[in-house]
Amino acid sequence: MNTISDIVTSSYSTSKDADSVSKNLKKWLGCEANYEVARLALGRSLMLEEAPPSAPDGKGLSIKGATLFGSEDDGNYLWIALLGEQLRLYGQPQFSLEALQQLVRNHWHRGVYLLEADWQSAGEDEAKFIDLLARRAALPETLSSTDNGDTGVSAPLISATEMDCTNLLKKLKDLGVAAEVRNSAIGPRLIRYCLFLSDSGDLSLLDGRLDELEFSLGVGSIKLYQANEPQTCFLEIPRKPTDWQTVVVDCFDKAASNFCASNMLLPVSPGVDVIGTPVVFDLADAPHLLVGGTTGSGKSVCVNSLLLSLVLASRTRPIKLALIDPKQVEFALWRKCGLLYSDIATSTSTAINLLSELVDEMENRYSQFALLGVKNLVEARDRGFDGGWIVVAVDELADLVMQGKSGKSAEEKLVQLAQEARSAGIHLILATQRPDAKTFSGLLRSNCPARIALKVQKSTESNIILDESGAELLLGKGDMLIKGVGSSIQRAHGYKIENEEIVARCRSI
Repeated sequence: MNTISDIVTSSYSTSKDADSVSKNLKKWLGCEANYEVARLALGRSLMLEEAPPSAPDGKGLSIKGATLFGSEDDGNYLWIALLGEQLRLYGQPQFSLEALQQLVRNHWHRGVYLLEADWQSAGEDEAKFIDLLARRAALPETLSSTDNGDTGVSAPLISATEMDCTNLLKKLKDLGVAAEVRNSAIGPRLIRYCLFLSDSGDLSLLDGRLDELEFSLGVGSIKLYQANEPQTCFLEIPRKPTDWQTVVVDCFDKAASNFCASNMLLPVSPGVDVIGTPVVFDLADAPHLLVGGTTGSGKSVCVNSLLLSLVLASRTRPIKLALIDPKQVEFALWRKCGLLYSDIATSTSTAINLLSELVDEMENRYSQFALLGVKNLVEARDRGFDGGWIVVAVDELADLVMQGKSGKSAEEKLVQLAQEARSAGIHLILATQRPDAKTFSGLLRSNCPARIALKVQKSTESNIILDESGAELLLGKGDMLIKGVGSSIQRAHGYKIENEEIVARCRSI
């Protein structure tokens, strides 16, 4: 039987490859001792729920247990107890020194690569890197690693069946890819698998044969993502349409219940991510948003979800909605909303008048800001300015801007607002069923960095919305890709909110 004395006097090592990464981390962070990086790597790996993959070897740096775990004052008993409990959870019937050494090696190996990825994502800035680690420590990672804001809502994870996992691994083996399922989660439309590949080269092999995997599984549009860990990836496989789960209005209500307490100025939620957690972002940071999708894609429901988010957020912050509806039907249910900036504009002439009024409002605000000695709406409100945020929503941009000279005039005013109105607290949501270069001009696109793409017909239309293809492969009916400012594209599924449910919530304001 091993004693504490045996544990602290024994040596622990990492892999040869991880050793070289550890040396880089030590240099980048200015650490004086090797054990500092080793402890940081162990802690980083222990944030993850799944067991670490086996390290390829133990030929790296070796550190005595007394140095690695520290003294009793350093909490060495906590380190040892935590690792010992993990051995039990991972199926080790009896504690042994050899098993502990292997577990440390595996965590150390995985941890340094995770730290290296964190360092790069922080732009190799030490202060940002430390802040990132602190936030990770406060909110451990799950299968969904995207930061959706402080929604206060998490979805219970349901794993794929053993039969589904076995079937997937068999299909992968037929393609020459040996893997194991480390974790899985069933979402409203997709099943996300976390796979550990036996060979690092299998990732490119799998990427090149996704169409064969789709055919053998009888599904379409499988997505492959590389994970932060070596030889690990995510596969997102569509469920059968008969198994799709509707993202009901209750899910929206749970996300919206935290809007009032949120630090976001204009919190909006268009839907949930692939495992059912609400996606929430700040429209004020966007600062303007393009939404595109073909008929039946769920575009109108998506825009209504954004508007309803703003209505509910208005309980604790002053928000007005300026709506433009060339078709005269899509925004009809908002006519009695108490937050309207003015009557809904349903013709090109009334739209131009409304946009002209908003440009004047913007310029008037900036004149008042100058007198107050401030730069933006937030600072102005701190000085007593009583104006609030204004969100301009255009339901069908193509119908507005394709009206000859009048349409050109409307587009020019939209561009002026997109270029200049952010600091004045005026933000745009521009939506269309016909995403093309004529609808989304270069000036509009360049000044609206946030994008939501629903199902489109062609890859060229996806490129117009997202600046890359992919939206043509979506499943429709609310399936979407969200591109935020400075963040990678995220897949989400829209809420199903009926008109009467919107009206009922508007009445409560």
